[in-house]
This record gives sequence, structure tokens and C-alpha cells, in this order.
Amino acid sequence: MSSPQSHKQTSMNISNQPGLHYCLPSAEQQESRYLNELLQQQLHAKGWTLVLAPETSSLKVLADMEMLQQSRTLLIHRKQIQDLAGTLKKAILAGTCSCIINFAELTDLQQTHELSLLAESCGCAVYCFTTNTSWCH
Repeated sequence: MSSPQSHKQTSMNISNQPGLHYCLPSAEQQESRYLNELLQQQLHAKGWTLVLAPETSSLKVLADMEMLQQSRTLLIHRKQIQDLAGTLKKAILAGTCSCIINFAELTDLQQTHELSLLAESCGCAVYCFTTNTSWCH
């Protein structure tokens, strides 16, 4: 059984394997680089890229990316999300997302583990930008 902690992602070699991956940017600039690389990686993917609850700095990166206008990217703002785990689960199960990029903090370890297993079984890559390093050990 795979644990969500095993999917720690700290280098710029971002995996596009199905499952839950943690991005631990140490600075705003590094977060922009991660986001840029993830979106570039998804340009030719068959499914949608879903971006959940991006921070203001991430929105600036998204707005500056000319290629975003031609990509299959959906954006859901933080205030539109009532239940983060439920939103992630629905997006994974829909089967139309090749990649989900989440900026909201997941707070329940059990739900996180279930989402990780679900993402792996559905073939969806989920990237969680977090500053909470305790989730990744």
C-alpha cells in the first residue's frame, strides 16, 4: 500500500506519474518555476489541467503564460471551494483531468491517503503545493 508521504517532490524533475505528489517550494520564485513546468508538461496532454485555489503570485504566473490561452486549463478559486477533499475526489473520478494542481492545504491525513490511492487507480497526477513539510515525511 502506497503512502502519500512517499510522493515527496523537491526537485524540478516533476514526475507526471499518476498519484499524489507534494511540491515544496521554498520561495515564491521556485513556486512559479514549478507551476510553469507543470503547465508546460501538460500542454500536449489529452485531459484537462485543473488548478485549485491558486495564490495571488500563482495567478500572476498563470496570467503571464501566453500558452495558457491555448491550453485546456480550468481554474477554481479558493472561495468557490466548499469541500476541498470532495472537489479533488470528483475531479479525479471524472476522468477528464490529466493533472490537478492544488494550492489549498489538505488537513486530514486519512483523506489524503485515500485521495492518493484514488489518483493512482484513476491515472491522474495530483500536485499539492504546500509549506507543511510534516505531510511529506
